[in-house]
Amino acid sequence: MAAKILRGDVIAQRIRDEAGKAAANLKPRVAAIHNEKSGAVRVYMKQQRTACEAAGIPYDLHLIGEKPQTEVAELIRQCAADPAITGITIHQPMPAGFEEDRLASMVPAAKDIEATQPASLGRVEMGQPGPRPVAAAAAVELLLSERADCRGLHAVVVGRSNMVGKPAALLLLALGSKAPTVTICHSGTKDLGLFTRQADIVIAAVGRADTIRGDMLRPGAIVLDIGINRGADGKLVGDVNFAEAEKVVSAITPVPGGVGPVAIALFLRNIVACAAGAP
Repeated sequence: MAAKILRGDVIAQRIRDEAGKAAANLKPRVAAIHNEKSGAVRVYMKQQRTACEAAGIPYDLHLIGEKPQTEVAELIRQCAADPAITGITIHQPMPAGFEEDRLASMVPAAKDIEATQPASLGRVEMGQPGPRPVAAAAAVELLLSERADCRGLHAVVVGRSNMVGKPAALLLLALGSKAPTVTICHSGTKDLGLFTRQADIVIAAVGRADTIRGDMLRPGAIVLDIGINRGADGKLVGDVNFAEAEKVVSAITPVPGGVGPVAIALFLRNIVACAAGAP
């Protein structure tokens, strides 16, 4: 039996509609600090900008170019101090040698659209209100659209980044009485397949194509692929070998078209939350 393809369009449209209506009254404005040398980030930035334009939200794009970290830090300070800017996003990865955590910490929590600074991530860990890292939240949103109650299941998150892997694990645990048991693996995990073959739910967020192949998955599992990579033919692919996986699992997100649309819609929701004064 072929796997169910978990496309994000319907969920994303509902969230976009809600955010668009709220944005009309709040007048938000976004500042995006962008590393244009990263191909994957460029795709994400274009999706952000298109969504903001459709919702009537100004999106001020600041290109890093060859600027040193000191100049980028000053740019973030200026955006943080500008009362017209209600939200800031710093696109990662930054150039080699940049201190990403330090730069993220410069964004005020009240303007932290993607919940990347320590206070924002702390609220995620504590289950407190506030914006959530959008890719991780989108994966969980899609999971719940397929399986609302995950108690008794085993979820394996492949990836440990502060923006995706760790928040995904925390958001799963935040399901409370309906939460699965969660294991975190990463690119250095020995015999990754040993863990993923035990999983009822796999969230792939390691950022490397073909990290998870069909023989590494449990029959009937649900797979959420957050990865964005360029295949040998230049097309976007995830971290999971989709052609192999869909023959094994019960449900899987495609790349593109799965987690991505929901993540962009949640980006709009977070913009609105910051403009409304969310912590």
